[in-house]
Amino acid sequence: MSENTPADAMTAAYLARRGVSAQWRAFLRALVETLDAHLDEAGRASLMHIIGRRMAEAMPLRHCDTLSGLEAQVNEVLAGAEWGFCRLAVDTEARRLVITHAAAPSIGTGADAEGSWIGSVLEGLWGGWMAEQPGADPAMTVTVAAATPGETVLHYAKG
Repeated sequence: MSENTPADAMTAAYLARRGVSAQWRAFLRALVETLDAHLDEAGRASLMHIIGRRMAEAMPLRHCDTLSGLEAQVNEVLAGAEWGFCRLAVDTEARRLVITHAAAPSIGTGADAEGSWIGSVLEGLWGGWMAEQPGADPAMTVTVAAATPGETVLHYAKG
Protein backbone atom coordinates (compact mmCIF):
# COMPACT_ATOMS: atom_id res chain seq x y z
CA MET A 1 0.00 0.00 0.00
CA SER A 2 2.86 2.36 0.65
CA GLU A 3 3.99 4.40 -2.30
CA ASN A 4 7.38 5.25 -0.82
CA THR A 5 10.39 5.39 -3.06
CA PRO A 6 13.58 3.75 -1.80
CA ALA A 7 14.92 7.22 -0.94
CA ASP A 8 11.82 7.89 1.20
CA ALA A 9 12.35 4.60 3.05
CA MET A 10 16.02 5.44 3.61
CA THR A 11 15.06 8.87 4.94
CA ALA A 12 12.49 7.36 7.32
CA ALA A 13 15.03 4.78 8.55
CA TYR A 14 17.61 7.52 9.11
CA LEU A 15 15.12 9.69 11.00
CA ALA A 16 14.02 6.71 13.12
CA ARG A 17 17.60 6.09 14.26
CA ARG A 18 18.34 9.79 14.68
CA GLY A 19 15.09 10.41 16.57
CA VAL A 20 16.38 8.74 19.73
CA SER A 21 18.47 11.20 21.68
CA ALA A 22 21.93 10.07 22.65
CA GLN A 23 21.20 9.94 26.39
CA TRP A 24 18.47 7.32 25.81
CA ARG A 25 20.13 5.01 23.25
CA ALA A 26 22.19 2.88 25.66
CA PHE A 27 19.31 2.73 28.14
CA LEU A 28 16.75 1.60 25.55
CA ARG A 29 19.12 -0.96 24.06
CA ALA A 30 19.85 -2.37 27.53
CA LEU A 31 16.14 -2.36 28.42
CA VAL A 32 15.08 -4.27 25.31
CA GLU A 33 17.99 -6.70 25.60
CA THR A 34 17.09 -7.32 29.26
CA LEU A 35 13.46 -7.96 28.31
CA ASP A 36 14.67 -10.38 25.63
CA ALA A 37 16.77 -12.21 28.21
CA HIS A 38 13.86 -12.62 30.63
CA LEU A 39 10.80 -12.93 28.40
CA ASP A 40 9.98 -14.99 25.38
CA GLU A 41 9.06 -13.13 22.18
CA ALA A 42 5.33 -13.17 22.98
CA GLY A 43 5.93 -11.87 26.50
CA ARG A 44 8.08 -9.01 25.27
CA ALA A 45 5.52 -8.15 22.57
CA SER A 46 2.73 -8.14 25.17
CA LEU A 47 4.66 -5.82 27.48
CA MET A 48 5.54 -3.46 24.62
CA HIS A 49 1.90 -3.44 23.53
CA ILE A 50 0.84 -2.40 27.05
CA ILE A 51 3.45 0.36 27.01
CA GLY A 52 2.01 1.59 23.71
CA ARG A 53 -1.50 1.68 25.22
CA ARG A 54 -0.20 3.73 28.14
CA MET A 55 1.41 6.12 25.68
CA ALA A 56 -1.97 6.53 23.95
CA GLU A 57 -3.48 7.43 27.32
CA ALA A 58 -0.69 9.95 27.95
CA MET A 59 -1.09 11.49 24.47
CA PRO A 60 -4.86 11.43 23.92
CA LEU A 61 -6.46 12.48 20.65
CA ARG A 62 -9.56 14.60 20.22
CA HIS A 63 -12.46 12.83 18.55
CA CYS A 64 -12.21 13.13 14.78
CA ASP A 65 -15.03 12.86 12.28
CA THR A 66 -12.86 12.50 9.17
CA LEU A 67 -9.86 10.42 8.21
CA SER A 68 -7.92 13.50 7.12
CA GLY A 69 -8.71 15.15 10.46
CA LEU A 70 -7.48 12.08 12.33
CA GLU A 71 -4.29 11.94 10.27
CA ALA A 72 -3.59 15.64 10.88
CA GLN A 73 -4.20 15.33 14.62
CA VAL A 74 -2.04 12.21 14.97
CA ASN A 75 0.77 13.87 13.03
CA GLU A 76 0.57 16.86 15.35
CA VAL A 77 0.83 14.62 18.42
CA LEU A 78 3.62 12.52 16.88
CA ALA A 79 5.58 15.64 15.94
CA GLY A 80 5.29 16.96 19.49
CA ALA A 81 6.73 13.71 20.82
CA GLU A 82 9.26 13.36 17.97
CA TRP A 83 7.73 9.98 17.13
CA GLY A 84 7.66 10.28 13.35
CA PHE A 85 4.61 10.76 11.17
CA CYS A 86 1.77 8.77 9.64
CA ARG A 87 -0.31 8.35 6.53
CA LEU A 88 -3.80 6.84 6.74
CA ALA A 89 -5.65 5.11 3.90
CA VAL A 90 -8.77 3.00 3.64
CA ASP A 91 -8.50 -0.38 1.93
CA THR A 92 -12.15 -0.83 0.98
CA GLU A 93 -11.61 -4.25 -0.57
CA ALA A 94 -10.10 -5.72 2.61
CA ARG A 95 -12.28 -3.54 4.85
CA ARG A 96 -9.47 -2.08 6.92
CA LEU A 97 -7.67 1.11 7.72
CA VAL A 98 -4.04 1.06 6.63
CA ILE A 99 -1.75 3.02 8.92
CA THR A 100 1.74 3.78 7.66
CA HIS A 101 3.84 5.02 10.58
CA ALA A 102 7.25 6.27 9.53
CA ALA A 103 10.29 7.40 11.49
CA ALA A 104 9.20 6.10 14.91
CA PRO A 105 12.24 6.02 17.19
CA SER A 106 14.24 2.87 16.59
CA ILE A 107 17.08 1.25 18.49
CA GLY A 108 18.53 -2.04 17.32
CA THR A 109 19.68 -4.73 19.70
CA GLY A 110 21.92 -7.74 19.30
CA ALA A 111 18.99 -10.03 18.52
CA ASP A 112 16.94 -7.36 16.70
CA ALA A 113 19.31 -5.19 14.68
CA GLU A 114 16.48 -3.31 12.94
CA GLY A 115 14.61 -2.49 16.15
CA SER A 116 11.44 -4.25 15.04
CA TRP A 117 10.31 -4.39 18.69
CA ILE A 118 8.82 -0.93 18.09
CA GLY A 119 6.02 -2.61 16.12
CA SER A 120 4.43 -3.94 19.32
CA VAL A 121 4.60 -0.49 20.89
CA LEU A 122 2.92 0.98 17.80
CA GLU A 123 0.18 -1.67 17.92
CA GLY A 124 -0.63 -0.60 21.46
CA LEU A 125 -0.37 3.11 20.71
CA TRP A 126 -2.61 2.98 17.65
CA GLY A 127 -4.98 0.49 19.28
CA GLY A 128 -5.44 2.88 22.19
CA TRP A 129 -6.00 5.85 19.93
CA MET A 130 -8.48 4.07 17.67
CA ALA A 131 -10.45 2.63 20.61
CA GLU A 132 -11.20 6.18 21.78
CA GLN A 133 -12.54 7.45 18.45
CA PRO A 134 -16.30 7.84 17.87
CA GLY A 135 -17.97 4.62 16.78
CA ALA A 136 -14.97 2.46 17.71
CA ASP A 137 -15.76 -1.25 17.50
CA PRO A 138 -14.15 -3.36 20.27
CA ALA A 139 -13.79 -6.20 17.74
CA MET A 140 -11.32 -4.08 15.75
CA THR A 141 -7.61 -4.50 16.43
CA VAL A 142 -4.38 -2.98 15.23
CA THR A 143 -1.72 -5.38 13.95
CA VAL A 144 1.61 -4.94 12.22
CA ALA A 145 1.25 -5.94 8.57
CA ALA A 146 4.78 -5.11 7.41
CA ALA A 147 7.88 -3.49 8.80
CA THR A 148 11.04 -2.17 7.25
CA PRO A 149 13.68 0.01 8.89
CA GLY A 150 12.00 3.35 9.46
CA GLU A 151 8.47 2.34 8.45
CA THR A 152 5.78 0.16 9.98
CA VAL A 153 2.51 -0.60 8.20
CA LEU A 154 -0.35 -1.49 10.52
CA HIS A 155 -3.88 -2.65 9.81
CA TYR A 156 -6.89 -1.65 11.84
CA ALA A 157 -9.55 -4.26 11.15
CA LYS A 158 -11.71 -6.95 12.68
CA GLY A 159 -9.51 -9.66 14.11
